[in-house]
Amino acid sequence: MEVILASQSPRRLTLLQSAGMAVEVRPQHIDETIKHGETVSETVSRLSLNKAQACSAPADIPVIAADTLVAIHGTAFGQPADLDAARHMLMQLSGQTHQVLTGVAVRLGEQILCEQVATRVRFRELSREEIGIYLVHNEVLDKAGGYAVQGGAASFIEAIDGPLDNVIGLPVRTTIRMIEQIKAMEHMQ
Repeated sequence: MEVILASQSPRRLTLLQSAGMAVEVRPQHIDETIKHGETVSETVSRLSLNKAQACSAPADIPVIAADTLVAIHGTAFGQPADLDAARHMLMQLSGQTHQVLTGVAVRLGEQILCEQVATRVRFRELSREEIGIYLVHNEVLDKAGGYAVQGGAASFIEAIDGPLDNVIGLPVRTTIRMIEQIKAMEHMQ
């Protein structure tokens, strides 16, 4: 199946390719500022919809857009601005359960669907030293919450409740179901 990914995330690309899709990458550079008073859920939906709508594509090729945020106690963690911000995020997540929330938008022609998938992740207690070592040896600035479960942060995790691929950046089963659903909607018109 041919799709367009409205994201520059190498993790999303790999997940889609691993599911057997031929993926054309067309990153969309939109304002990703979290609006005052907006919930994490509202933010990931708005951003994924905006990315899908901004992406130009032939009417017969599905566009996939997503946005992932980490949330703890109502506070959203996007991609850290620098290593100090990443350190702060990891210290906040240490010994806590947080939520990874991804908004997924699929557009085909004029039709668009948007859903959210949540995964709960529990971190064990982390020492300042191991956070420092992790930050030195891992790319963290392009990862929501400053960590990647598929990298060195796997050892931080005590439990996961929900889809692991959602924590990586894209819930693939949900995305495939949405593509099938939107194609069926298109055929009904």
